[in-house]
Amino acid sequence: MKISFDIIIEKLNGIKYEIKGEPIDGLTGFVALNEAGNKSVSFCKYRGDASRTALAGTKASLVFCWPDAILPDDNQRTYILIDNPRMHFFRILASFLSDRVDYSVVDSAKIGKNCKLGKISIGANVVIGDNVAIGDGTIITANVVIGDGISIGRDVLIKSNTVIGQKGFGFEFDENKTPFAIPHIGGVRIGDNVEIGSNCTVVRGVLGDTIVSDFTKVDDHVHIGHNVEIGAKTMITACAEISGSVKIGNNCWLGPNCSLMNQIRIGNNVLIGLGAVVTKSLPDNAVAVGNPARIVRIKEEKESPWKGISR
Repeated sequence: MKISFDIIIEKLNGIKYEIKGEPIDGLTGFVALNEAGNKSVSFCKYRGDASRTALAGTKASLVFCWPDAILPDDNQRTYILIDNPRMHFFRILASFLSDRVDYSVVDSAKIGKNCKLGKISIGANVVIGDNVAIGDGTIITANVVIGDGISIGRDVLIKSNTVIGQKGFGFEFDENKTPFAIPHIGGVRIGDNVEIGSNCTVVRGVLGDTIVSDFTKVDDHVHIGHNVEIGAKTMITACAEISGSVKIGNNCWLGPNCSLMNQIRIGNNVLIGLGAVVTKSLPDNAVAVGNPARIVRIKEEKESPWKGISR
């Protein structure tokens, strides 16, 4: 990949930054700091002494870093001094990659009747039912199945082998305790800028819709049951299980392998820990861990819901 220094700077338009050093011709790739060679672009997430140690050991030619992180009197490379350098580095990388997306439909995909499809990318062996609406910029990778009547917004990513909009696990029992399958005639509504990982299931609603709101990100191997409503900018990590009719607020973090019981309510800005089994509703700003989950503290209003958390 050939990378223009000038285009990188153009992509930072409207963001506060400072350049220390000279423009560089012939940049060749985006690389981790400890693996970078000459003409590479990288970033340093550290500050203070830790940043200076990391920068002393890299050969990168262009580095995104915090304004207080550069080596003194370093003339070997050029710095872009910027707050949150990791985020801006990956935003720039993503913009280069998005310029190369092929928005087309592979021949092996099967698309139903009366679908409204924007400028989208559909991979091999994707199956899309009837009356499906999908917004511009959405990417659906191989082997995804999307049921009838599903609504998917703009700039959504759905990864391979995920199934959206099939019947959920809902039964009633007659006098002989014989299970009777409840019909699911609702749909699924997925907002804009949502990501849904590989091997996930998002079940259609029974009478209403299952909802995944804007900018929510769902990791691999996640199950979202019928009638679930998930707010905006919520992060759901691998192997989480959300039972039917659960309502989750905005800006939440659900840790790996957590489980949420039917019909509970999760407030805004809530953090649910790894493997937690949540059997009761949680208020705004709660941090809950354990089995059964218990609230260990209430966060400050402005504190990030996933502060210090990574997977």
